[in-house]
Amino acid sequence: MRIIISLMFVLGSFLSAQWGWGADDAVVEVDNGAMNYSNGWITATGIGGISPLAQNPGMARGMAVRAAKIDAMRNLLETVLALTVTSETAVRGAAVENDVIKTKVEGMVKGARIRDINEDGRHDTNDFRYLSDTSIEIEMEIHMSGISSIVLPPAGYAEAQAGVAPPSAGTSAPISGSTTGLIIDARGVGARPAMSPKIVDQNGGVVYGPSSFTRDYAIKFGVAGYSKDIETAKSDPRVVGNPLIVRGIGVQGSNGTDIVVANGDAATIRRAESSGKILSSCKVMIILD
Repeated sequence: MRIIISLMFVLGSFLSAQWGWGADDAVVEVDNGAMNYSNGWITATGIGGISPLAQNPGMARGMAVRAAKIDAMRNLLETVLALTVTSETAVRGAAVENDVIKTKVEGMVKGARIRDINEDGRHDTNDFRYLSDTSIEIEMEIHMSGISSIVLPPAGYAEAQAGVAPPSAGTSAPISGSTTGLIIDARGVGARPAMSPKIVDQNGGVVYGPSSFTRDYAIKFGVAGYSKDIETAKSDPRVVGNPLIVRGIGVQGSNGTDIVVANGDAATIRRAESSGKILSSCKVMIILD
């Protein structure tokens, strides 16, 4: 078991490093793409080769760039479709069942940008990779917030109170001694990341879910943050200060994304919400293996 856990840690660190992300980020990789549930970015690569039909070097390069972009867009769409939305659904299922969702997701992907791999803030041709076989590699990216606005269920959320705005996730100054957020340590229970996870008690009662926050708030801030390191999570702006730390004891749902906590811990979380409104403002971090 220790060997398996060590291999999972090494693999996760490798995937993060491969895409230029933090070693503690929750990254799920698919063919030619990856989803970072910690920073919200979805990325995919595409490769375009030199066409034998090109009449000059300029035309050859232009055709290779176009081919690489088309390939990257196709791979990015496949990566987006693999996103886990809830414990029972993924983007692919939502798109298959609803043509409107499918069209909107495809439109969102078409608006993806070139990834700024050299970090100069420009997202342009300087971010292309020119491979040894003369082909060109391009990375394209899109943020999960745009996808969540399309695929999150339209109903079942808390109602926004007129004239009352919940404190911004991670930006409000904590009151001395107050609980500033919730960290669920779900290591060792097989938990997986999702765009809209739930926390439930041992009886199946929902401790944290759509009824805890408004849909607009979930889209703007994300339902929960993810990390693979508890110290990193403690310093995350979403919960920094005096977070309540609770251990997950299991998972629910076919996707393994809803985390079960002990009934006593569930009661503690509910008390913290009644005094600090940590759930209604999505101040939740989840630690994964």
